[in-house]
Amino acid sequence: MNCLICGTTFQPSPTWRKLFLYEKESSTCDRCFSNFKKSDATIDFSDFQGTCYEGAVDTVTALYSYNEAMKSYLHQYKFLQDVALAQVFAKTLHQAFEGNEGIVVPIPMHPEKLIQRTFAQVDELLNSADIPFQHLLSKTATSEQGKKTRKERLEASPLFEVMNRVEAQHYILFDDIYTTGATLHHAAKLLKDAGATRVEAITLIKG
Repeated sequence: MNCLICGTTFQPSPTWRKLFLYEKESSTCDRCFSNFKKSDATIDFSDFQGTCYEGAVDTVTALYSYNEAMKSYLHQYKFLQDVALAQVFAKTLHQAFEGNEGIVVPIPMHPEKLIQRTFAQVDELLNSADIPFQHLLSKTATSEQGKKTRKERLEASPLFEVMNRVEAQHYILFDDIYTTGATLHHAAKLLKDAGATRVEAITLIKG
């Protein structure tokens, strides 16, 4: 097997899980994968206290930190459209969602951005990890959230609209990166307002 990042041939390490349980095969050699650092950051919701978004998100779990290896990965995956790289974190994501009974809802792309990017990077991460999901939201804002200040993001009009029925259930939002958290809080508030009883979030990266 060839590593998706460096291209060298490697042999995935055998594990007990592979013998007795379902486990995704690694698509990346140990040397490349060790450059990604697990996130130990605590997600701070204080910016949302006293706003209409307070309490929208119940918990957020970010799996990795935004270091140089992750920056290079995102550039190759998202902007150079190397969709095969969705497989790099398939095993990690599968384990992160394993046993969680919530309905997974990916953060959507605006249709115009999808045409430019050619693929929905958040959906592909979930597909690579064999995680079922439902599209309940559509993106209405076209502006780049990463170019706005935290205050501008909080004061922005809703970024999404609900396009399918939301039940009184537990939902798990999934996005590739958490920066200020405004995107997830906008989405979570819509789900809560539509009837969701609990909304948590998982992101691949904490920016």
